[in-house]
Amino acid sequence: MKPKVETAIEALKFRGHSVQTHNREGQCWYEIDGRMLASQEEMENLAERVNRLLELDSVFGQRPKEERDN
Repeated sequence: MKPKVETAIEALKFRGHSVQTHNREGQCWYEIDGRMLASQEEMENLAERVNRLLELDSVFGQRPKEERDN
């Protein structure tokens, strides 16, 4: 796991969020609060404060249903 992703996970957990790692088709995804998935790049952006969790939630809602459910 990349250091930026670890930083994002620690920050989310510090704020009371749950984060679980999932491997899907050879790609790592991060389930946040049991309701949305974030890619590795999105987690790195969280660590760099490029995106906020609310922005990721919006991105997740706009993904095709098939991608969200896989």
